Parts: sequence; C-alpha cells; structure tokens
Amino acid sequence: MSFEELLQDAGELSKFLGEATRPRVRNILLQAKAEVEKEIVNLEMKSRIAAEKKANATTTKRYLVELNEYAWDQSDKFVKLFVTLEGVQNIDESNVVVTFNENSVVLHVSDLNGKDYGLTINNLLDSINVEKSYRKVKNDMVAIYMKKNTEAKHWDHLTTIQKRLKQKMDDELKNEDSSPENALVNIMKKMYNSGDSKTKQMIAKAWTEGQQKAHLGQPDEM
Repeated sequence: MSFEELLQDAGELSKFLGEATRPRVRNILLQAKAEVEKEIVNLEMKSRIAAEKKANATTTKRYLVELNEYAWDQSDKFVKLFVTLEGVQNIDESNVVVTFNENSVVLHVSDLNGKDYGLTINNLLDSINVEKSYRKVKNDMVAIYMKKNTEAKHWDHLTTIQKRLKQKMDDELKNEDSSPENALVNIMKKMYNSGDSKTKQMIAKAWTEGQQKAHLGQPDEM
C-alpha cells in the first residue's frame, strides 16, 4: 500500500473515531488507526534510510592522486603543459577543471576511474594572462595553455624554484673543491631546510629519482 493511501486510511479512521460513541467500536477503531500509523512510520523510515544511502553514495570521498609528472613546452605566446591521464577523454569535460592565477596553475580532475587527480604548480617563472589561458582535453592527456603576459619572452625554466636550483648549482660548481655530485647534495640540503612543503616535495622527488638512476647506472639529467 502506498504512503498516500495509508494517510487517507488514517484520516478516515480519525473521522470515524470522532463520530463513534460505543466503547467497543472506539477500541476497534483505535487499534486499526494504530496499525495504520505504524505502517506510515515504517514507510517513512525506509524512505529516509534509502535517501541517506543514496546521499552517502553520491558524496563518497574519492582518493586524491597528486600528480608530479608532466611535460612542458613554449611558443612566443604560450607556455604549454601536457599531463598524461589515461582515459580522461571518457569523462565529462566539466570534471576537468584548471584554475589559473597570475603565477600559478592548478589542475583538478574529478572521478576518473573512481579517483580524483590534482596537479599544482606554484611560482611560475613569469606572470601569465589568466583570462586568455585555457585547457584542452585530448586522448589520455590534458593540455594546459598558459598565455604569457610578455610575449616572445623565453622561459628558461617553468618555475622560479627550478631556476634558483640551477643557479645555486652553478654557484656551487664554481667552488674548486666541489664536484657536481657534492654541489647537488649541498644545494638540495640548503633548499630542503629552508623550503616550504611543495619545495621539499619537489627536492625529495628529484633526489629519489637521482638515486634510482645512479643504482641503474643511468646518467643524471641534471
């Protein structure tokens, strides 16, 4: 029986109770009304539980994968980022959000194979034009186009942190007692001790990759 029908039954029973005068009849009507009201409460509880389950399923927190790998290139007008994400073309484009600021860019991809993905790049080497920057979703890739505020200006590095790291390494190498390996270790230690969480994350990642390459006998790209 539907919820509406039960409400109608309860209404009629209340009406009959108002007209009944015999005790036995009133008791029968009261019992019947109590049974109907019990069914109404049960239906309300079932409906509420179903709604809560649906809400929980919709708002289930997904695992966030922080991205660190990307490629970049530039033209006279744009600095371009290329982030590989398998199957990204299969989700709704509204799930791929890029937030541009004058000196940073943040990519957030929602619900790709049950996970969220995020990439944050702060301290861009130069400022960008937020209004004219945009992104494209391609096969297994998100391409981000950051419009240079100063066109035709060449970016030697993507971020000021990367530029500082290179400059510090060059300075260390000027020291006759420093080998390239020792220079890199000294720079990383100094920057790690004085850096923020993002800087420390970048340095730790670079150090780990360098150690892995050393074990494999591969030359360090730096």
